[in-house]
Amino acid sequence: MSPSQRWQRYRERPFWLLVELFVERIFRGGGDTDAEGVDLGVGLVLTLLAMPGGFVSVLLFDKYGSLLQWLRGQFHVDTLLISLPDEYFFIVLSMTVTGAVAVWRWDAMFPDRRDYMNLTHLPISSRTILLANLVAVLFLAALLAIDVNGASCILFPMVVSAAQGTLPFFLKFAALHAGAVLLASVFAFFAVFSILGTLMALLPPRFFRRVSSYARGIVVVYLVTLLCTSFAVPDTLRRTTGSAPKWSFFFPSAWFVSACQLLRNRANPAMEELARLCVPGLPGVIVIAIGAYAIGYQRHFIKIAEIADTAVTLHKPRFGFGSLDKLLLPTPFLRGCFRFVAKTLMRSEAHRLVLTGVSGLAVVLASQALMNAFQSTTFWREAALTPDALSIPFILTFLLIIGLRLVFEVPVEIRANWVFQLLLDADGQESEPLARRVILTAVLPWILFGTFTVYCYLEGMTIASLHTLLVSVWAVLLTNILLIRFRKLPFTCSLPVFKQHSIVVLISFCFGYLIYAGSTPEFEASALHEPLRMLELLPLVLAGWYVPRYFAKNSIELERRMIFEESAPRTVEGLRLSE
Repeated sequence: MSPSQRWQRYRERPFWLLVELFVERIFRGGGDTDAEGVDLGVGLVLTLLAMPGGFVSVLLFDKYGSLLQWLRGQFHVDTLLISLPDEYFFIVLSMTVTGAVAVWRWDAMFPDRRDYMNLTHLPISSRTILLANLVAVLFLAALLAIDVNGASCILFPMVVSAAQGTLPFFLKFAALHAGAVLLASVFAFFAVFSILGTLMALLPPRFFRRVSSYARGIVVVYLVTLLCTSFAVPDTLRRTTGSAPKWSFFFPSAWFVSACQLLRNRANPAMEELARLCVPGLPGVIVIAIGAYAIGYQRHFIKIAEIADTAVTLHKPRFGFGSLDKLLLPTPFLRGCFRFVAKTLMRSEAHRLVLTGVSGLAVVLASQALMNAFQSTTFWREAALTPDALSIPFILTFLLIIGLRLVFEVPVEIRANWVFQLLLDADGQESEPLARRVILTAVLPWILFGTFTVYCYLEGMTIASLHTLLVSVWAVLLTNILLIRFRKLPFTCSLPVFKQHSIVVLISFCFGYLIYAGSTPEFEASALHEPLRMLELLPLVLAGWYVPRYFAKNSIELERRMIFEESAPRTVEGLRLSE
């Protein structure tokens, strides 16, 4: 028997078939694989998770390039010193992304009703099912750690060692960086697993379902808080002369960056104290996670039989604006379809994944901008007026608006869109106003409230009003441009086909980001000291307002009709002279 045949025969054992089953259901959530719409696939999911680390690594070339350092007059640069904030940022990034995925896929890591009905009658012990699912979870932890940090483990050491030019420095730096981010990623995964697993092992199943959503929300808030510490914690640890601050013991990211600095012989006493916490911390959280998992899994699997036929009462969310409902959504089409779009965004797993990926990239880039703002100055008021700090709401609005516009193209249950074709008037021409209201309602209130509140506290009413007004105008103009000739009801049309100008559109998005989130904050940073200079942007505002209206007025009636199916472009178009 050949080795390949032996391996194939070994894979066909019940245990490994169960492992493959649980791995697949973790990625697919246990849903039906033949559902229409969009199948993101494992490859696309892993690509989305790996993008932030690789993207940020490329952006750091401006900081570490030897030629650029020479042009800025920096001739003697301590590479290990200036890399400490970035090292901490990648550790926090790996923990945040991995922890968020663990929170998001928590429900898929345990068997559901269908698994119970399919597996209990088989001659397989519950212990075998438990071990198979545990192996699948461990495989997911290892895969996430490698995927989330794979790009940064290669690109970031290459960028940092560009000014050194020696292979030993690159290899040592890359090895320590990879060890720090991978172990931090594993710690985050099992920390989330231990928290939720402990609740599952201690609480009754019905009560756990109510508490778990709140627990996961608290974990997500902590992860976002952890990501936002990137601009303050590295500098604080570097300047600490005595023992480590007490608050640093509650941030495992400080443990791992301290361990990394200790192995590089750059650690102070505070870092040495924090680095020692990695040794009991990582094995301890793994042991707690596995123990809580085993107890909770056993209880959960047994209780499925008792709650399988129990009806679950769902609270239907209401999407309305009370007295403002008729003002914001004046027509029946807008009121009904707005609720349909809002519910789809909240319930569809595929759409939430795309939005989560885009939102994660937005938060990463915004955190990087905030960290760069505090590297140039240490005072809040001065940092708030730097181009990096001013660019944060522009980064968030640009990527979130682009993300929402992208998910509008992703269909849900194409076979059911006959309902909309039957009930809706294709000549109503309300698709664009609907999409505009959804985007601006989902993005603007939260961004503008946070922007105005922060800048009103730091810089006063005048600067806060000007900055908030500019962010609002730019967001509205971007939304109008993205919705030019938009004639679909979101989620009801087939996926758009690839066209020859698709690459041009992608490149246009990249240039648009540089102008929207790069050039605009640069100009604003100098214009806020002379508010009248903001009037120089008036021609751009008028052009951005006029272009969508021009295309809307010059489109024929056929191009305004609502569509439910994308047609491929024809290579050869006949003249049809005989018709």
